[in-house]
Amino acid sequence: MGENTLFALRDINPPVNIPINSMNANQVLDSLIDIDKARAFCDARKARLLARFAELREPERAGTDLADGAPEEVALELAMNPHTAAVHISRARDLVTRLPATTDALEAGEIDYVRAKAMNDLTSVLTEEQARRVESKVLAFGKRANPSRFRHSVRYHVIAVDPSAAERLRRTAKADRDVTGRDLSDGMGQLAITLEPHEAQAAYDQINMLANKVKTPDRTLAQCRADVFLDLVLGKNNERVRVNLNVTVPMSTLLGLTRLPGEISGYGPITAEYASELAQDAMWRRVITDEHGQVLEVSRRRYASAALARHIRLRDRTCRQPGCGRTADRSEIDHTVRYADGGVTSVDNTNALCRKHNLMRERSDWGMTQPLPGTLVFRTPANRVHTTTPELYEPAPF
Repeated sequence: MGENTLFALRDINPPVNIPINSMNANQVLDSLIDIDKARAFCDARKARLLARFAELREPERAGTDLADGAPEEVALELAMNPHTAAVHISRARDLVTRLPATTDALEAGEIDYVRAKAMNDLTSVLTEEQARRVESKVLAFGKRANPSRFRHSVRYHVIAVDPSAAERLRRTAKADRDVTGRDLSDGMGQLAITLEPHEAQAAYDQINMLANKVKTPDRTLAQCRADVFLDLVLGKNNERVRVNLNVTVPMSTLLGLTRLPGEISGYGPITAEYASELAQDAMWRRVITDEHGQVLEVSRRRYASAALARHIRLRDRTCRQPGCGRTADRSEIDHTVRYADGGVTSVDNTNALCRKHNLMRERSDWGMTQPLPGTLVFRTPANRVHTTTPELYEPAPF
């Protein structure tokens, strides 16, 4: 999986020691960054303390990894449930002992606890040596634009380092698919359906299509989706919609030469076996990348007028607003330099922006340029500059 970079072309100033209501926008943002790093430092220290506490409370019974009553001690001091305390202790010990580089990065404020937890949880199927190889590869590219992209990178390298373990984990998870329900406040209830990602996206697209068809002024689209779902479950006949799902698979994987991971747009890395299953009954489209994984060419389908849009969506993958995770398939193709201002419709002047961030650009002082195809430079209202590049595809190994 090619890595996406997000870096600021500016210096971070130390926070000023003045009242918050006297700060300007840049001082507020610098203080937020400082607080975030301080919180990460505290989270790392807490993990080290919990790991040390586990060392001081060695188990006396066989088959246990923590002394009886130890979680209750922590729970009492931190006013939490003993089960929650046991989970925190176990995770802290794993972080400190199995993933020392991740703990160091957390302590330095280079990542936050959400990312550290993802690293710990997603590498749990690996040996200690494999887990450290994964953390080395992932941490080399920093925290990414948002936690979702960080998790995608971890998942990719977990699959790459041990394809068989990752595939066993997927099959186990598939066997646990289920529909669960729970009561909500105000007399409502909620159903949660656990499916494979291509099934979940197909089901959502079907419901969303039908909801748009029955939309009325007195019902929101969200309400219509809920009503349509209930109609489908209760047996009403409805037409089906053809669902398009972008699955990127290295040709070497399809040919059985390697077990390199594939990827579902909007979901992230998948095992080679899963990608091959999806490819058996699918429309194929050739995507040519350079040696770095940057999209160079997307083969045409039936409608040539959509070729540029397909190219941009496959190149950008998600809405290009830093931090936004909405997929490019559900985003708009926007001109970087507006068409009304003389901008041309070309690969170096178009990009994917979701509707929310497209509107934000029109309604705010955010600026955006594209000095190179796919490279977007954002200027915030506080005059801070961020440069982003699309997340690259993993280049072929030959």
